[in-house]
Amino acid sequence: MKVLALDTTGAACSVSICDAGSVLAHISETIGRGHAERLAPMVSEALKAAGLTPKDIDKLAVCTGPGSFTGLRVALAFAKGFALPRKLPVIGVSSLELWARQHDPEGRGKIVSLSDVRRGQICWAMFDEGRQVSAPITQESEAARARIAGLAPGALIEDAPNDTRILAWFGADCSPQDYPAAPLYSRPPDAKLAGGKSLPQ
Repeated sequence: MKVLALDTTGAACSVSICDAGSVLAHISETIGRGHAERLAPMVSEALKAAGLTPKDIDKLAVCTGPGSFTGLRVALAFAKGFALPRKLPVIGVSSLELWARQHDPEGRGKIVSLSDVRRGQICWAMFDEGRQVSAPITQESEAARARIAGLAPGALIEDAPNDTRILAWFGADCSPQDYPAAPLYSRPPDAKLAGGKSLPQ
């Protein structure tokens, strides 16, 4: 199964294409901003490097965040647009779970992944033997770290780079029902509509 994996949640814009554990193409650039302009050309470059065309892709995997509010939506929108006419499955994996998989690919340990989401807060989740045992939660940093310490994880992963090669490898066995391609926001957006209404999630 040829999986196209995408990540635009942070400063890097990253694309990988993998097939049955083999990396066919991998491109990652730290660009800061401009993911929307760079992602499509990068996918084209990766397809060319792999000797493939869009019709050869069987599935897409996208990193869903936490991360930049605008950035994480770039890869999600691209993936859904790429998949729709071809009726391809799209799965979403959080950065928190991806970091746990990168650190412990065989899923044997007890791991907490956390991301500094600013304003004195962190977003975190715990994974035990490859399973997420707590949904991602955003808390004040001091309270969160005290709670995490009480869980006594075997490893604590903080703001690691996202490797789309691991994302593609893991995503090959995930279903859209279990891993929906929906953004993981660390907090509600600041922007408000007229009358104080919040933007739709």
